[in-house]
Amino acid sequence: MTKALLGIDGGGTKTHAVLADLDGNILGSAANGGANWERIGLKAVTAGLEELIAIAITNAGITIDDIVGSTFALAGIDWDEDKSMFASTMPSLKLSGAIHLMNDSFAALYAGIPNGIGIVSIAGTGGKTTGHDGVTTVQTMGMDLGEAGGAGQLLALCLDSIARMHHGITPKSEMFTVIPETLGYSDITDFFTAIARDRISLDESLAPLIFDLAISGDVIASENVIKVAKQHALDVFGIYSRLKFDGEGVPIIRAGGLHTAGCQIFDLNFEDEVKRLIPRASIEILAISPVFGAVLSAAHNHFTSMPDTFSTHLLTQAKEVLLQ
Repeated sequence: MTKALLGIDGGGTKTHAVLADLDGNILGSAANGGANWERIGLKAVTAGLEELIAIAITNAGITIDDIVGSTFALAGIDWDEDKSMFASTMPSLKLSGAIHLMNDSFAALYAGIPNGIGIVSIAGTGGKTTGHDGVTTVQTMGMDLGEAGGAGQLLALCLDSIARMHHGITPKSEMFTVIPETLGYSDITDFFTAIARDRISLDESLAPLIFDLAISGDVIASENVIKVAKQHALDVFGIYSRLKFDGEGVPIIRAGGLHTAGCQIFDLNFEDEVKRLIPRASIEILAISPVFGAVLSAAHNHFTSMPDTFSTHLLTQAKEVLLQ
C-alpha cells in the first residue's frame, strides 16, 4: 500500500492539489476553481475541495485511506477563528491522518524555503506577508489596512488618479483615456457612471495594462506602481522587525502576479527598498507552484524529522511539473 501526503493550495481563482509518497515522489495532481470562503462561501469551498481531492486520488491511483497527512493552505484563513471554522468542515472530506490548516501564503513560504524559515511577500490579487524564524510565526492581516494590497491596491490608486485628473486636480496622463477605453468607454463621465452603478467589473486583470503604461512613460502610472512596490517592501520589514533571525542572511521569497510579471519598475523599487531596510536580505522569486510548499508542510507535520531526501525529490520534480 502506498502512503501519501496531500498538499492543497487554494487562492481566489484557482486551487491546486498534489499527492506525494513518503519518499517525495509526486503521485498525482489536480486543479479546480477558487477556495477563498470570503468570496464564495464556506459551503462552496468545501464542495470544491471534495471534488478536488477525488480527482487527485484518481489521478494518483490511490485511495483516500492511503493519505496519512494533509495541509490545506487556503486564502481567507487569516485568523484563529477561521481555522476553527474550517476544522468543523474537515470530517466531510473523510481524510485520515493529521490535517493542518494555514493561510495560502505559507504554501509559498515553504515552496521557496523548504525549512519554512524566512519571509514571503505575496503580491497577487491582494497582498499578504508572512514570516517564520523557527520559533515564531507572524503575518499581515490581509485587510488592506496598514499594508499593501497587491493588484487590487494598484487598480484603486489608478482609479483615484483618473478621478483627480477628471476633477482638474492633476494633469491628465495617458491612463486617463487608455484605461476607460480598454473597458469600452470613450467618455469619462460614462465610465465613472458605470462604476458607480456597478455596470462594469474592475479587477486585477488590469494590472498588466498599468505596468505597461508605467513602462511606456506614464508618470502617474509609474508613481502608483512604485507606491505599491515600496509598501510591499515595508510589509516585509514590518514582519522582519517582529521576528528574530539568526545567521548571515534573511531569505525572502517573492510570489504572486505583481512579483512575477517582470515589471522592472516594480521589481527594482521593491528590492531596493527591502535591501535598504534589511541589508542582509537574500531575495528570490518563487520558481515553482506554491502547492508544493503545502506538501512540504504536510511532510514537516508527518515526520518527526523530515528526511532531506523528501524535499530533494519533491522539489526536483516540482520544477518539471506545470500545473494549470
